[in-house]
Amino acid sequence: MLSETADDREARLAAWPPLVAALQAQDGLADSPLACGLLAAVGLGLAGDSRGFARDSDTEHALVLREVGRLSDELGLLVIVRTDERTQRRFLALSEAGQALIEGQYID
Repeated sequence: MLSETADDREARLAAWPPLVAALQAQDGLADSPLACGLLAAVGLGLAGDSRGFARDSDTEHALVLREVGRLSDELGLLVIVRTDERTQRRFLALSEAGQALIEGQYID
């Protein structure tokens, strides 16, 4: 596995705000900036689990879990890869639909 450089992470962090803004223009996502932020973070490889995203975004984990449920169950954009029952942490990946959405909105 290749190690990530600081420049790689900085580039992905810089891509996050415009991707969030683009996702907010999508039907089903416009009413939830948190869902857009989570989806963009997973898509850019900035977040791999609900608790990490909650910590990084200074958001209550319960609110992030609500959006995980919506993005996975209702919209089919995320897949829950694994769950830690003790902490309620959900490990996340994009579904095929989520990947297509991110690729269609990605801004260089």
